[in-house]
Amino acid sequence: MCCAIADMIAMVFGTIIFLNFAIEEKVGWNTLFVNKMIPITILSWLFSVTYFQLYRVDVLFSLDEFFRNSWRAFFTQRVLWHGYIFIFQDDVLYFFGTKANLIQLSFLLSYFLLSRILFTLVIGKIKGWVFKQYTVAIWGFNKTSIELASHLESNSFFINFVGILNENSSDEYTNNEDFSLALCAGIDKASRDNINELYIVSKPDFISDLNDFFELGDKHCMRLKFVPDFSSISKKHFNSSHLNNFHVIKPRFEPLQNAYNRLAKRIFDLVFSILVIVFILSWLYPLLAIIIKKQSPGPVLFKQMRTGKKNQSFWCYKFRSMYVNNANEAQQAQKGDSRITPIGKFIRRTSLDEMPQFFNVLIGNMSVVGPRPHMIKHTSDYNDHINNFMVRHFVKPGITGLAQVSGLRGETKKVSDMKRRVTTDIEYVQRWSLIKDIKICFLTVIVTLKGDKNAF
Repeated sequence: MCCAIADMIAMVFGTIIFLNFAIEEKVGWNTLFVNKMIPITILSWLFSVTYFQLYRVDVLFSLDEFFRNSWRAFFTQRVLWHGYIFIFQDDVLYFFGTKANLIQLSFLLSYFLLSRILFTLVIGKIKGWVFKQYTVAIWGFNKTSIELASHLESNSFFINFVGILNENSSDEYTNNEDFSLALCAGIDKASRDNINELYIVSKPDFISDLNDFFELGDKHCMRLKFVPDFSSISKKHFNSSHLNNFHVIKPRFEPLQNAYNRLAKRIFDLVFSILVIVFILSWLYPLLAIIIKKQSPGPVLFKQMRTGKKNQSFWCYKFRSMYVNNANEAQQAQKGDSRITPIGKFIRRTSLDEMPQFFNVLIGNMSVVGPRPHMIKHTSDYNDHINNFMVRHFVKPGITGLAQVSGLRGETKKVSDMKRRVTTDIEYVQRWSLIKDIKICFLTVIVTLKGDKNAF
């Protein structure tokens, strides 16, 4: 609560600072517009903190998530606040360069940085200030309970986590009856140890009737929470979620399954591709077209059917870099390939041959960043040798990708080369973020300028 009040005061005070300096600079804004700036500040900040649930305090509190949401809320409020000025004020370009805006932004950034440092110091002392702490423990010793214990321990700012109660036990249960007797004894012991909340981690086979255990927990005024242990079923890290009352297990977490994330990525793709087409391809296309046509007869663009999202094929466009011939199109380009034209060597080495794919991005069958699309024959061949190869097609293919900026570009001579690329592509699918896309774009420019030995 104190943090919420302090943040609101800081946002309002920042607007007051801005208005005072704006008056000194004699910015010609009408009085009605200026009088609404503080209410707009309050409303935009309330919207931001509500949307990101910044001040939600649960029994388990993640400091990292609080910091992330703090900056998300701050930048969202700034966008909304500047949007208000952009819509109702003609002097927006002058406004961005004013001393009033720079001082306000400096004040708010300094406040958020210092306040979060202070919050970190305070929250570390909270346990010592609480007279009677909320005590949490785990019953059941297995791989899942160890991972859960690590999570609880790292987020135990508002609780007293005592650990796994039976971690030293060597009992192995062969049937439901033995497990039920041991769990009932464990609940009784937890009650005597004044445990307020008990996580019970066990194999699903041993849980016959949860109602009996919940009633026993209620009798001892203890909250029970069951966590199924699937570690013996799957050796890999998987993701679980809930669909109403159904527990759903997935082999991986996919951020782009979220509609808001897909919308953000699509907006980024549209803005990026339109800027490239208008400011670069508008003059680069006719220039390269003249050179390509002069050096060898044939079309300017080379189009090839490639595998896209959901295993759907699409026409992928490139500037033609090879002589027109009847050779096998499925053959990958090799170092010193005689099929490559003189201009083709340059545009392939600098990745300029990929530029027409921004039209694919605009159409919607590709993205700026994503796994590179392969020829249909290669997709079929590698799918027979690499079990999780098709996972990379859960998202749109990209002009550039994590594999390309990680040194995994170019000809794949062995299946092991493709496996490394696929592993990196799947890592991108599981850890996508808009920031990661922007970072990959910057790294692509750097790699291109430095030169990639695998580009030929």
